[in-house]
Amino acid sequence: MTLAELTLQHSRDLSALEAWHRQRLESLEADRQGALHALAAARPPLAALDAACADAATVRDNALAQTRNAFEAAQADARSTRASDLIEAQQGYLAADEAADGAKAAALEKADADYRSRLDEIGRTLTLDKQFAARAAAFDARRKATDAAEAAWRDALQANRAQQQSDLQAALEKERRLVEQAANKRDAAQRAADLVYQQAVKLAQTRLANALAAVPDAANVQADFGARRGEIDRDFQRREEQLFDAFHDALKQIRT
Repeated sequence: MTLAELTLQHSRDLSALEAWHRQRLESLEADRQGALHALAAARPPLAALDAACADAATVRDNALAQTRNAFEAAQADARSTRASDLIEAQQGYLAADEAADGAKAAALEKADADYRSRLDEIGRTLTLDKQFAARAAAFDARRKATDAAEAAWRDALQANRAQQQSDLQAALEKERRLVEQAANKRDAAQRAADLVYQQAVKLAQTRLANALAAVPDAANVQADFGARRGEIDRDFQRREEQLFDAFHDALKQIRT
């Protein structure tokens, strides 16, 4: 058996043992409740415990429902905010592209106009023997201006796309952050609701114990089931220790 297989088997054995422990305790608790209900004087405080626990559960469940609703609303708001941010970013991106297209068209138009103006000037001011070189220089200047306009246009488009990607990431990150904050609030509210529930149940159990102390034979029932619970817990602890000892022995065999 490999280490992974051994560890998996040990985890399964522990889970099975814990399930057995829970089942034994639940069965014992059912028997204890039955024995106490058999005592007529114990029934009213037991009913009071059940009612208090039910009320506490209702308060907890209502609080949990409110936290879930608030979280779902926060998620919807975060999605809506992200969509609005992306729409705004897309509009800015399209406007930036249009501006880059306009700047390119204006630069090309200027380059053509300058070229034509220069040719006209060459034709009017230079002799024929000098016009060839001047025309070539004018053409080269036009080509450089055109290349510069194209390069500036490509740089602008690339910058626009980089900005669009940045805006997209920012919108997604903002949504994630808003949802995370909402989840933290939800979890904190759920923990608070659980704590209030546990405190209410604990208080009800304390009141029950005080009430049962005045019920004849209830103390004997409590003591008997307390002893039986102790036996179950000790049996569980003994079996758990045996599982860990067996696991450690198996580990030694693998390593040797």
